[in-house]
Amino acid sequence: MRFKQKVRLLLLCITALASFNLWAAVLDDLYQVELTQAEGQSRDEVMRDATIVMLQRLAGSDIALQRGSVAAALKAPQDLMRRIGSADDGKVRIEFEPDALSGVLREAGLSALGRNRPGILVWAVEAGELGDRSMSPVSPWALLLKEAATHRGVALSFPLGDLQDMSQVNEQVIRQASRDELLEASERYPAEGTLVLTIAGQGEQAALDWTLWLNDQSSSGRITGTADAAADELMTRMADVVFAQYSISAAGAEDVSGWQLHVEGINSAADYSSLLRMVRQLGSQQQAKVVAIDGDTVLLQVRFPGNESQLERLLNLDMRLQRIPEPIPEPEPESAPRALEQQTDESSAVAESMDMSDPAPESAAEPAGAGVLPPAEPEQVAPVVPAAPAIPTLYFRWRG
Repeated sequence: MRFKQKVRLLLLCITALASFNLWAAVLDDLYQVELTQAEGQSRDEVMRDATIVMLQRLAGSDIALQRGSVAAALKAPQDLMRRIGSADDGKVRIEFEPDALSGVLREAGLSALGRNRPGILVWAVEAGELGDRSMSPVSPWALLLKEAATHRGVALSFPLGDLQDMSQVNEQVIRQASRDELLEASERYPAEGTLVLTIAGQGEQAALDWTLWLNDQSSSGRITGTADAAADELMTRMADVVFAQYSISAAGAEDVSGWQLHVEGINSAADYSSLLRMVRQLGSQQQAKVVAIDGDTVLLQVRFPGNESQLERLLNLDMRLQRIPEPIPEPEPESAPRALEQQTDESSAVAESMDMSDPAPESAAEPAGAGVLPPAEPEQVAPVVPAAPAIPTLYFRWRG
């Protein structure tokens, strides 16, 4: 093999392995937006455009920008920003303040997404004059899709393309969107969604045919236009599908339920910090309260406006958490009243076995009324206080 081919193969492997990250669903750069400042465009306009992109990442592409707290925030977008700088490629880089954004969305009553998002694995072929070829993770189209995914807040990743992948998936399987083969091949990767993509054309004339499987739902479509616009539109649709399944509703205090998370396997301060950070990243409603720490077990209490399956779906985005069954409670020791009752029964049995045929003689000098007891005072009964409802608990093991 020639030297250049070896270098190219090594580069492909490194790039592919970089995308194969067990915690890829956590978007650490979610609150950072990069935009190109067009000629004649003011810095204020760039800040407003960046704020719109940021709000759409959190509250979906259909967010109403002309209403309430959202409209007010767009009039002074700098109040939502932590810092403004320049990127290496000449773009304007803006980092936003998460708590300020959460306050705007909460005041507007909008559902939102946090940093934790489902990973989407993309299997793609590019149609060429010599036929279909699998998309390389370093091809121009792959880089374009990565950039669009980052811009729209989508956790996109690519398969390794090794011998195992090639033995299960070929260009025809991808073009036909063969569900069973593709989902089976995707099981080795830490991604909840599988995207199948056929790319035709480039530059000004591009066409994307796509199918997405996410959990128990599927969607598909076709996008045409310039390569840049088509890639951005595709990732916007991916973000919309993710938002529909994973967004957290902005419920009022009366609609938010309390839940306990029982997590075993927390063996270090780093594990503990990562657990709290993971819960915090679920969304604006999640403020974890530490209830107890016992050895390697941590008990947290969170507030969540949804049911158990919705909460578990969000928690499963971090694959360090493994759901475990609820432990079987140990039998309680015999209570004191039961033991006393048993002792009384035994005393009665002993008394009955004794010879009681010769009762003691009555006292001759017993005064009148000596055997009459005074009337008993009425017994004071304590009011019954209803027990507080038990907080539902989910059990997990941490695999740090």
